Amino acid sequence: MTSIHTEHFPRKVSILFHVVAILPLGGFMLYHGVWGSVTLGVFLGIALATVALSLLQELRHKDSLPFRQMFVLTCSAAIVYACYQVGLRGLIYSFPMASVFFFTFTLRQGILTGTVFSIACLVAAANVEPTMLVLRFAIGVTISMVFAAIFAFIVERQKFELAEQAATDTLTGALNRKRLAETLERAIHLSARSEVPDTLLLLDLDHFKTVNDRKGHLAGDAVLVQFTQLVQERIRASDQLFRFGGEEFLLLLPQTAQAEAFALAESLREKIASELSVDDMAVTCSIGVSQWRPGDTVESWLKSCDVVLYAAKDQGRNTTVARPVAA
Repeated sequence: MTSIHTEHFPRKVSILFHVVAILPLGGFMLYHGVWGSVTLGVFLGIALATVALSLLQELRHKDSLPFRQMFVLTCSAAIVYACYQVGLRGLIYSFPMASVFFFTFTLRQGILTGTVFSIACLVAAANVEPTMLVLRFAIGVTISMVFAAIFAFIVERQKFELAEQAATDTLTGALNRKRLAETLERAIHLSARSEVPDTLLLLDLDHFKTVNDRKGHLAGDAVLVQFTQLVQERIRASDQLFRFGGEEFLLLLPQTAQAEAFALAESLREKIASELSVDDMAVTCSIGVSQWRPGDTVESWLKSCDVVLYAAKDQGRNTTVARPVAA
């Protein structure tokens, strides 16, 4: 699963986070370096160095997450050591730190590291404080962790839902082009390692402009929605349907050879021809089929789909044409 940190914070917010961390760390480091525990001062110095490096990365517009994670881990070690040395005065800082894990690690990692940190703080504090007092703090830390995890889970789900909405065509429910290039790059990478490559189908509704002109745009929208539903009824859960253009759709068939993809394309074409209509007007589609070949880029693969689709159009429409087999 993703986490709160996966999407970058706004730059000003991130810089504020660093400043808020640096100021108290610097003060505590100086205090312990001069009057308190030298060991604790060293821990705090390392934590201060990591958060300073993180801030530098942020100012350079580079990834600062590894430094933030190192800062949290080092600062956590300092708090555990403080609990061992001064008990209650160190244990107080375990509450805010237990929540910080969820902003710098994935949800599962945050639960694991936060739990280990909290237990370590409690066990360390038992070296100084009475057992009953430590147990009371254990209840408080547990409640704090649970609410932090719930909050992180809710934010994570909301981010996932927003990302899905952003990648989905609002009219048809098919995927839009937002993630197309990334998806095809991944498909090419997997095809290059597999004995069975992926295949693309480029589907185009025939004479769709005529539908809009004669029946109106609302009827045209209804045709697009019905077309999408008919296609999705026939494809697998692993297949991905994208709205490629106005009335053009791209169907990615993972681990599917061209012969098998052609059979599916013909099945879809026949299903569309027999079931898709608006009033008394039948609607058909033309389909181009192209299997990925070694050396194909995203652009050349899509271009090959265009070529065979236009060949299908030239052959009278309501036709499926496959990419010629390589010599």
